[in-house]
Amino acid sequence: MEELTRAKKRALYLLTDQDRTEKQLREKLEKTGYSGQVIEETIEYVRSFGYIDDLKYSVRYIEYYRSKKSAKRLRYDLLKKGVLADVIDSAFEEAGEWDERDQIRTLAEKKLSGKDMSDPKTYGKIANFLAGRGYRGEDIASVMREIFS
Repeated sequence: MEELTRAKKRALYLLTDQDRTEKQLREKLEKTGYSGQVIEETIEYVRSFGYIDDLKYSVRYIEYYRSKKSAKRLRYDLLKKGVLADVIDSAFEEAGEWDERDQIRTLAEKKLSGKDMSDPKTYGKIANFLAGRGYRGEDIASVMREIFS
């Protein structure tokens, strides 16, 4: 019983620090050495108060990073954090659509700042940078044609 009380306090402490997914909280509690049964009861306890909710976490995460990352990258990051695919799909629906080409244009123009646009290597470097961020090839090509024409 004392272990459960300590685990609940630890979970609440961890959640005051930052938002976490259920998987992240579970891993933190496992590292601390709590038993599986205590972890399950603790997760249920904090969930009952709404302190962990992977859907809300995902929506906030998408809204915060949507100007910096592609939808593909956001999806990958959330999967890595232990959020289920159907929860991620719901979060994207809740967060709403956005045009990634605006992001691509902003990032490309920022990268082009002070660079020689006549150098073909510049085009390739920027296109590779954007592809590495998870943007679709056709969107990158479309924006790059606009910028370099």
